[in-house]
Amino acid sequence: MIKQESELLELLISHELAIKNLYLLFAGLFPGHTDFWTCIAQDEQTHSEWLECLRSKKTLGEWFLSMSRLKQEGIETSIAYVEKQTARAREGNFSLLEALSISRDLENALIEKQFSEVNESVPVEIRSVFMDLLADTERHRKIFTEALEAEKRRKN
Repeated sequence: MIKQESELLELLISHELAIKNLYLLFAGLFPGHTDFWTCIAQDEQTHSEWLECLRSKKTLGEWFLSMSRLKQEGIETSIAYVEKQTARAREGNFSLLEALSISRDLENALIEKQFSEVNESVPVEIRSVFMDLLADTERHRKIFTEALEAEKRRKN
């Protein structure tokens, strides 16, 4: 893998870890929901490990060069957004509704931007990792949507 592809993969890994850190902060902010946030944060750690396994795949560089629509700037922008939300969380400036809403939006963005292009043209060893990521991200989106709706009902 040449430097550009390596950097893109590292950004994807960093993105997963940034989201994990945000969710861990939410676990501390919302003591009644610690297990909820911690479990999802652990999933984000697992996602970063899945991506790390791609480092040794020679086809990854070819796919990033010829087929991937993943853009460094987009991933960097998303990481910056997550870090901004993390800074807010450190200050305690979140309600549970806001945390759930932001988390759902993050998971939606991952589905739409990062995983929308996974199809038969993607090399099988890459596709399997991205399909697992897509399935977990979709599961997270549903969990956050349901939790958000439950919290809204509880507030009303």
